[in-house]
Amino acid sequence: MQEVVLVTGASSGVGEALAPMLAERGYRVYGMSRRNVELPGVTSLPADVSDPEGLASAIAQLLEESGRLDAVLHCAGIGGAGPVEQMPTERARRIMDTNFWGSWNLAQATLPHLRNSPRGRLIFVGSIAGFMGIPFRAAYCASKAAVKTMSDSLRMEVQGSDLQVSTLCPGDIATNSIATQYRQPIEEIDPLYRDRYRKFDDGMAANVVHGMTAQHVAERIYAVMNKDTLKPCYVVGEALQKASTVASRILPGSLWEKVLRKYYS
Repeated sequence: MQEVVLVTGASSGVGEALAPMLAERGYRVYGMSRRNVELPGVTSLPADVSDPEGLASAIAQLLEESGRLDAVLHCAGIGGAGPVEQMPTERARRIMDTNFWGSWNLAQATLPHLRNSPRGRLIFVGSIAGFMGIPFRAAYCASKAAVKTMSDSLRMEVQGSDLQVSTLCPGDIATNSIATQYRQPIEEIDPLYRDRYRKFDDGMAANVVHGMTAQHVAERIYAVMNKDTLKPCYVVGEALQKASTVASRILPGSLWEKVLRKYYS
């Protein structure tokens, strides 16, 4: 029977590239976003993952129409920039609500149905930023680190079922995410942080411009979901970014900070 796949974040970026690609390859695809999406072969399923009740209602609609759910590919997420001391807490909380609690809500809403599939797959899109702290991106890094560790826990919890859980952690992706996310205005920043904030923010924007395409990441997700056995985590990106996930753990802290500052300078 035709497998049913839910792709979140289908209105932009990786989700927007992934959903129609899967539909073209024979899957029945539901694209979830806070607004309606119009993608070839994809059924729009409006919902906000940070809203548990709205999310549960959307999943109920999916199951009523399709009768099954075989894979959830969770691409939805938001970013944001600002120093911990001054970034508005409601902005940081929104990042956590979407990236971490949204992943938690999605897992709770879909796990009972994914476990009924003979080949269930739950793949969270994390980030290389979840392996380290990046200046002025504290809330984002914390949220992606939380997603990865939650995925690790969940993966062990569902052992004994046919469901497999994994996290795919990409580096920089060339999308409009920097332009659309909250970035604290430079005039609000304390002089202590201002020059470094500008330098790191400009460096981040430049890296995103030259990052991987969303289509490339979508292809990697497709390859992972079709593996017979999933690893706990897949890191996707250029060699230097992939190496950073190891270097951040094994280099002395002061040396690693110098490397990170140089990368974003």
